[in-house]
Amino acid sequence: MKLDLHVHTNHSRDAVNGSPREVLELAKRIGLDGLAITDHNVIEGSIEAASIAKEFGLVVVRGIEVSTASGHVVAYGVDEVIPRGLTINETSDRIRDLGGVAVAAHPKRFPSGMGLRAAASCRFDGIETINGGNPARSNIAARRVAEMRHLSQIGGSDSHRPHELGRAFTVFDAAQTEDDVVDAIRSGLARAEGRSSTVGEGTVYSYETLIEWVRDGLRRQ
Repeated sequence: MKLDLHVHTNHSRDAVNGSPREVLELAKRIGLDGLAITDHNVIEGSIEAASIAKEFGLVVVRGIEVSTASGHVVAYGVDEVIPRGLTINETSDRIRDLGGVAVAAHPKRFPSGMGLRAAASCRFDGIETINGGNPARSNIAARRVAEMRHLSQIGGSDSHRPHELGRAFTVFDAAQTEDDVVDAIRSGLARAEGRSSTVGEGTVYSYETLIEWVRDGLRRQ
């Protein structure tokens, strides 16, 4: 099973992707088996996608990308908003209390990444080791931390535009439901595949991230 576990819809302010339905239509068309909608600090798009997943024969994992006080954490298998601005460990604990798993998102990225030290020491069930918006060197550094900690390695396109969907993804040998995906991540059975960004793609992404950061008052989105 091949799932893109980091996807944004029009519920994320910085994304130009379409609605949850349009994103699922595209995911089916390009051959994904499923995905996780991980909009920034909101859950509505994820819930909507999960409610229509059967129409497309896709596995949809409910998710949210949470802005902690120190960087982004992705939650999988939750249906509630986790408050932004908490510490990383407080965020992870809330995710786990809701029955989900907590993953360090693109840890080596400024300003939204938490840094490798936090990824290596905070409470996580997995680390995103192939983010489609990150250059290879950043993803390799994240992979080393995941290998050191023996944690699941998560792949996701971090798609904010339709053409980015499926650039990176997570492979599961046996996962037919959201619960299967969450259990596999928790058990260290997820592996990341796909590609990193090119120099040109990374430059554009970094510029747009910086503009969004300034627009948000230098606050992590």
